[in-house]
Amino acid sequence: MLATLSKNKKMFINYVMIIFLLLSFVVLFSSVFLQYKSNEVEKSSVISNEQNLLKIENNVVSNRINKISSDLLYLLDSFQLEDQGDGNYSKQEQQFLAFSSRKKIYNQIRFIDVEGNEVIRVNYKDNRATLVEQNELQNKQGRDYFQETIRLEQDQIYISRLELNIENKKIIEEDNPVIRISAPHYLDGELQGMIILNYSANDIFNQIRQVASISHGQIFMLDSQAYWLYNSHNRDKEWGFMYENRTNHKFSKEFPTEWEKMHTDESGYQVSKAGLFIYTSVAPSRLFRQTNTTHTYVSSLEDWLLVSYVPAQSQKGMLFSQDIWLLSLNSLKKNYYFYIIILLIAIAIAALIVTNKSKIEEIKYFSEYDVMTGVYNRRAGFHKLAQLYKKSADKPVHHSLCFIDINGLKEVNDALGHETGDELIRSVVEGIKKNIRTNDFISRLGGDEFLILFENLNAYEAEKVWQRIVKYYESINKNEGRPYLIGVSHGIESFKFDANQYIDAIINSADEKMYHEKRVVKKEMQVLREN
Repeated sequence: MLATLSKNKKMFINYVMIIFLLLSFVVLFSSVFLQYKSNEVEKSSVISNEQNLLKIENNVVSNRINKISSDLLYLLDSFQLEDQGDGNYSKQEQQFLAFSSRKKIYNQIRFIDVEGNEVIRVNYKDNRATLVEQNELQNKQGRDYFQETIRLEQDQIYISRLELNIENKKIIEEDNPVIRISAPHYLDGELQGMIILNYSANDIFNQIRQVASISHGQIFMLDSQAYWLYNSHNRDKEWGFMYENRTNHKFSKEFPTEWEKMHTDESGYQVSKAGLFIYTSVAPSRLFRQTNTTHTYVSSLEDWLLVSYVPAQSQKGMLFSQDIWLLSLNSLKKNYYFYIIILLIAIAIAALIVTNKSKIEEIKYFSEYDVMTGVYNRRAGFHKLAQLYKKSADKPVHHSLCFIDINGLKEVNDALGHETGDELIRSVVEGIKKNIRTNDFISRLGGDEFLILFENLNAYEAEKVWQRIVKYYESINKNEGRPYLIGVSHGIESFKFDANQYIDAIINSADEKMYHEKRVVKKEMQVLREN
């Protein structure tokens, strides 16, 4: 029966696959062609979107940079107007405080004298501007920005490199990059000191971060040496030039071929195996010159490169590395419901083809197997014996038949109901199945009677198997607490097919042995538990 079902199932699957594949090929070919055309449009959209985002970021950076030099010159002019040459800078202190509170983008605003001593320092932190006490002011004579500014002429401005803030040769604020812009303060033609603004570049990066949140890829800002100043995907790669353990964290190390083209072009895009790269340059020094024509600039500030990187493995990145297989796979994912419909059609057609055959096989199955227990019925059991006879008629081997009868089945049915009686029958059969070999078989003769065939076993060997079965029942009786006790009477008869023995006679002999055992055990037999 199982073999027949497997055969019908195989035929059904074959028909389903043939119909499904033919229809699917037509749908797939059409969808791949349409997908290719759609991808070309989407690729143009992605490039346009990322270019627009970089343009916005460039404008953001430009707007921020434009204000810095104007702020410095405003403070410088105001400072000079209030400087009476008497060393009293109280008005300038208040002005620095007010200016810092209003602007909110300068970590420090300082006036440093010609000897490098901080005379005024206003810090801005945690949304609050504070004037640093005199005893906390420091000497900055050894710092690069002081040395650069002290050499400036009256109409010059110094701009530092974008970097992390360093005190005593240690990075003190990892998340607070700064640009220092400074100008000398002259009074009556004599250098008195300098004004220095520490511009918080987070003002720029926060804006870039907002724009990056709507990008299809990763947003980078690189310096001229290909170090990451900003990396929306991995912050640990940023500021490689400031950390000894990050000196190899460079864009040019990860994408050498792409960098060769990008750092020589002002803007553009390229597609490589790594993905899509769209880029545009930002020249801060040029921006400073555009905003002020009265001063010249001495700048350590390098040009930057804004990059939008769409990885090849990303959903949008795969558009730029599409091939027929990728398109086909994506089409299958995107249009899966079409294939479900096609599969349903194929199933329906295949089902019609095999339905009649399946019905015939189903009828045949139920004619051979007992529905309740799943073992052979009487007719099929005798047929199996006939087959065994043909197979071993000329072989001098012993077989054994075991005739069994379930003790007290009627009593269980009457007292506990037929459902419990059926459970008893199934439990008996289950115990037999678990303990006989694969070449042995069991058939239900009717009601509470079953027949077991032990192939190639004599009566002694068959009895040993039966004792295993009995132990299985005893274990259930002991551990499961059922309202009944499983008990089975049995009789075993050994035989050889070459001994002119008839099957009916062998079964009758086993039956007599079973009834003899039943008469003995019936005197003390307990089927229902007392409680």
